[in-house]
Amino acid sequence: MNKNMFHIARRVVDSIEKGIKPLIGWERSGEVIKIGADGTPTKRIDVIAENIAVNSIERYCNAILISEEIGVKKIGEEPPEYLIVLDPIDGTYNALNNLPIYSVSIAMGEIPQEIGDSKDILHIVRSMNIEDLKLGMVKNIATGDIYYGIVNSGAYILEKNEREWKKIKVSDTKNLKDASLGVFAYGLTTNTLNFIKDRKVRRIRIFGSVALEMCYVARGALDAFINVNKTTRLCDIAGGYVILKEAGGVITDRDGKPISMKLDIHERTSLICSNTALHQKLVGIFGNKWMLKPTRFGIISRLDKEEALNLVIQVINYLESRGIDYLLERELYNTLKDKVDIRKYKGKVMEDLKDVSHMLSIGGDGTVLRTSRLIGGNEIPIISIDMGTVGFLTEFSRDGVFKAIDMVIKGNYEIEKRTKCACIVKIFNEEGCRNKSNYHQKMLPDALNEVVLITKNPAKMVYFEVYINGEFVEEVRADGLIVSTPTGSTAYSLSAGGPILEPSMDAFVVVPICPFKLFSRPIVVDGNSEIVIRILKKSVLVVIDGTVEETLKKGDEVILRKSDSYTYFVKGRKFYGKLKKLEDYNKKLIPSQV
Repeated sequence: MNKNMFHIARRVVDSIEKGIKPLIGWERSGEVIKIGADGTPTKRIDVIAENIAVNSIERYCNAILISEEIGVKKIGEEPPEYLIVLDPIDGTYNALNNLPIYSVSIAMGEIPQEIGDSKDILHIVRSMNIEDLKLGMVKNIATGDIYYGIVNSGAYILEKNEREWKKIKVSDTKNLKDASLGVFAYGLTTNTLNFIKDRKVRRIRIFGSVALEMCYVARGALDAFINVNKTTRLCDIAGGYVILKEAGGVITDRDGKPISMKLDIHERTSLICSNTALHQKLVGIFGNKWMLKPTRFGIISRLDKEEALNLVIQVINYLESRGIDYLLERELYNTLKDKVDIRKYKGKVMEDLKDVSHMLSIGGDGTVLRTSRLIGGNEIPIISIDMGTVGFLTEFSRDGVFKAIDMVIKGNYEIEKRTKCACIVKIFNEEGCRNKSNYHQKMLPDALNEVVLITKNPAKMVYFEVYINGEFVEEVRADGLIVSTPTGSTAYSLSAGGPILEPSMDAFVVVPICPFKLFSRPIVVDGNSEIVIRILKKSVLVVIDGTVEETLKKGDEVILRKSDSYTYFVKGRKFYGKLKKLEDYNKKLIPSQV
C-alpha cells in the first residue's frame, strides 16, 4: 500500500509542478480571489494548483483531501482509501516573485476500514491525527528536487538530473555556535530577535517555505528550523513532518512537547525541528524547558499577614492531596510550627535551590522581590500569588492559586522572562580620587525593579555625572536618580515621572528624582548599554529593589548593565489588565470629589 501512496503522491506533485510553472511571472497569479477555508487570503495561483491536485487525485484513488484553500473534501465515489494533507504551493510569495524556493507538499495516510465506511467525512478526519500520516513528499518546484519519507523506511532525495534516490539524515552538529538555523520570519518575537542579534548560532537563514526548510534539516543542509510563534499550520508541515522524522530529526513545539496535531486546517503549533543534540538547547532558549522537569515547588510567603499564612496551609494540603513534592522557606517553616503540626506534612525546609523546579510566592510585590533575590541566578520560575496591597508584580489572585498550581502540574502554562539590572560599585580609596588604579570593585545583587541612588540626608540634592556607553550625557542635580528595568517601570520610576515599558522590552529607564533643571528628563536606554554614574558631591545610598546595599562617597562610581541572568514568571494576568488594576488602586487612594 505504501508503494501505491508513493506513486499517487509523485503524480500529484509532478502535475502541480507542470501546471503552475507557466504561471510564474503572470501578473494575475497573485490576485486575491477569495478567503481560504483556513481564513487566510487565497491567491489565483493557489486555487489553480489546488484544482490541478484534485483532478490528479480523482484519476488515481478515492480519498479525503485536506487543503488550506478547499478545507475538507471527499474525492471519488467509493469509500475513501487514503487521507491526503496538501499544501499546493508552500512559499507562494517566492513563487510569485520567481525566487527559487517554493514547493508542493503532500502527506498521505491509510484510512482504517472500520472508520472509512462512515459517510461522515468529518468523523473520519477527527478520528486521525498527524501521527497517522505514513508518507510525506515535498518537491522544490523551482529546482526539481524531490524529497520523500515513508514511516519505518527512511527518508530520501532525488536531485534534479539524477536517476537514483539518495538516503538522507539530519546533521550531527552539537554546538549552537557551529549551527545553521532556519527561522520563520513572520511575526518575529522579541526572544527570537534577541537570539538573532546575539549571534548565538553560526548563521541564520530565512527562506519562506516551511516544508522545504524542514527538508533542508532532514538532509543536513540546515541544522535546525524554528517557528516559536504558534502560527505553523497542519498543511505547512505535514509532508515535511514525515520526511524529517524518518531522517532522524526531532520535531516538537517550542516547549519540547511532541507535535500531536489534529487533522484540522485551523490547528496551529509552534515548531522546533533539529537533530537530537541541538534540540534541548533550542527548547531551553525559546520554550518552557521546565515542562520537561519533575515538578517540586518551593514556597515563600509574607509572614506578617494571617491570610497569607492560612493560604499557605491550604496550598500545602492541596499539594499533599495531589502527591506533589514541595519545600518551605526556613522562616515560613518555623512560623507554621505555631499554627499546625508541621511534622505531619511531607514538606521540609528548603536547603538547596537545585531541588526546586518552581517557586510559589504568596504575598505582594515585596515578597516577589524577595523571592527573585533568593533565586538569584538560578533559572526557577516564580508563581506569584497576590496577597499584598498593590500586587503589580503578581500574576495570580488568591482565588486562582489552585488553578495556577494545576497549570504547572499539567504543563499548560507559559513563561515570561524579565530582564534584571546588574550593579557594580567602584569605590575609590580616597574621596574624590581620580587615580584609576586606586579603587576596588564590589558586585551588588541584581535588581528586578530598579537601582536607586539617593541622598543620605532628606531634602538635600546630590550631584551626578551620567555616561552611557562611555559618552557623557549630562550632569544631574536632583534628590536622586533611578535606573529602572522594564519590570520596574511601573514602580518607583513611574511615580518619579518615568514612562511605562512593556516587560518584554530590551531597555532601561534613567529617571532623575525631582531634578533641579527643567530639561533634565527621563531617558530610555537600549538594554545592551552600559550606564555609568559618577558621584560629584555628597555621600549617597545605593538602593537595590528597596533594600540599602552600599554607601558611596564623592568620586565613587556605579556601573549598571543588563544582568547575565533573568527572573522568570509563570504568566497569568495580562500586562494591560494590570495597568487597569493600578489605576483602580489609585482611585481608591484618591476618591473622586462630589
